[in-house]
Amino acid sequence: MKKILQLLCIGFIFFFVACSKENTCGGNDKELRVGLSAEYPPFEYKKDAEIVGFDIDLLDAISKKVGFTYTLNHMSFDGLIPALKVCKIDMIISSMSATQERMKQVDFSTPYYEGETLYIKRKDNNEINDKDSIRGKRVGVFLGTVQEQAAQKMKNDYKINVVMSESILGAILNLKSGKVDVVLADYATAQGYLREYGELIGFYREKDGSEGLSIAFDKGKHAELLAKIDNAIKELKESGEYDKLLIKHNLKDTNLK
Repeated sequence: MKKILQLLCIGFIFFFVACSKENTCGGNDKELRVGLSAEYPPFEYKKDAEIVGFDIDLLDAISKKVGFTYTLNHMSFDGLIPALKVCKIDMIISSMSATQERMKQVDFSTPYYEGETLYIKRKDNNEINDKDSIRGKRVGVFLGTVQEQAAQKMKNDYKINVVMSESILGAILNLKSGKVDVVLADYATAQGYLREYGELIGFYREKDGSEGLSIAFDKGKHAELLAKIDNAIKELKESGEYDKLLIKHNLKDTNLK
């Protein structure tokens, strides 16, 4: 019996060590586990089982300048910050807007892209033509995004029914099938879906109220690395390499100045 208890104790020790290694917090700024939700083209999406997009190319360029390697970890967008907080990932780059609310939990890099929201409807819907005309309508949003936050804030004043989806594609398909009247989405991301679904159209555009799309780290744990990343973003913009990435991903004309 004593021997069995000893074996059980040893097993628990190995299990604890394994879990500790898997969820190690901070400390290693040379090998980073990067969290993202690969459902946001052209920023990050899956193509032939590979995760590609503007954010991935930008991450690669930054990593070479700063000097770190990385692995990509796909998960739901609303699970990114929780995963960061429990050390399952070290960093987030997922077209995430730097909002005041998120800043309470994470540290953001300097913004690398200005966030905007596009209001989308079906072309055959003549009742909706501006922001004021969404009153009383069913509004679809992608769970965990600034667009969801905006819709929730408008809920009382505009008397809207907020319908949440786990992906932007889910929200778009809800609009296409008539389950919602309007979808709020990131402007640049929405362009691809508007090209794919010709029966949909954007009718109102506004800034998303954030500082811009930024890279996120757990609060207070990577100050030195963040400073290097900020400098790398600055250098990429000054060298013209950043603009080349914008052009490559058809983002050059969508980003507000």
